[in-house]
Amino acid sequence: MMLRLLPRVVLGAVLLLNSCALLSQPGAGATVATLQGAAVDELSGLTVSRADPTVLWGHNDSGDGAVLYRIGFDGEDLGSTRIPGISAIDWEDIAAFDWNGKPALLIADVGDNKANRVAVTLYAVTDPGRSGDAKLLWQLDFHYADGPRDCESITVDPVDHAVILLTKREYPQRLYRLPLPTATPPVGVATPELLGEVRSIPRRSPLDQILHPGIGAFFGQPTALDLSPDGGRVLVVTYKDVLLYRRAPGRSWVETLNQTPEALAYGHLKQAEAGTFAPDGLSLFVSSEGLNAPLVRLPVKP
Repeated sequence: MMLRLLPRVVLGAVLLLNSCALLSQPGAGATVATLQGAAVDELSGLTVSRADPTVLWGHNDSGDGAVLYRIGFDGEDLGSTRIPGISAIDWEDIAAFDWNGKPALLIADVGDNKANRVAVTLYAVTDPGRSGDAKLLWQLDFHYADGPRDCESITVDPVDHAVILLTKREYPQRLYRLPLPTATPPVGVATPELLGEVRSIPRRSPLDQILHPGIGAFFGQPTALDLSPDGGRVLVVTYKDVLLYRRAPGRSWVETLNQTPEALAYGHLKQAEAGTFAPDGLSLFVSSEGLNAPLVRLPVKP
């Protein structure tokens, strides 16, 4: 009996090893660099500077101060800037946008693992590019009308002049819209509009938890969101997938994110929490938490 079972056991082990090998390899045309900054050990947000489109801006997760890190496209450490006057409770994402005709950065202090924060915060700061310091432009506190939500994925819709937020620790995920201030933030605490539910993001499978003990339990949870420079594609990063959605002119965010996405072969990252489009929109960057984490650049079909 044992001899009869042995070939099946061996075959299963081979298939498992092959699956692991496939998951560890990036797709065709991808390049992999290494984040070189010793201080960037828990990367949780990534975006391209609009003041200098050869620079990536990144930040750590909770536990770090109010610091933004400059990163080269090859992972090079280009320095950092500390922002006075703001806190860093649980920074989870960052987006580049224009504020009053000048390049700016939106920092999302919106993480809420235990769903116990009364309010969360968006900080808009200047984008100094390759040199100089970022300065606070405004702060916008908000809370959800339907109760606290953990969120790690935000982007700015430049046409709608609004922040789009995608929740994390629930299925289906929820999508919210919060208008950007027209001049200065409103007094008090704002409330984002619930746009609807997102049901297209692939969930974890039993095999995920076998191949990736621990982190596999969180596969399918969104950790980054970005809009391509031309507005025609949306990037969603989860612990399992890098997903691309086509966004036709006039199509709503809920309609866009409920289409079947294209899943890019990017290789498995231990804890992928950051992603952004390159300036030309023909490639994108994905990275993860951890010291000297990989910085994967993936080509994108036009």
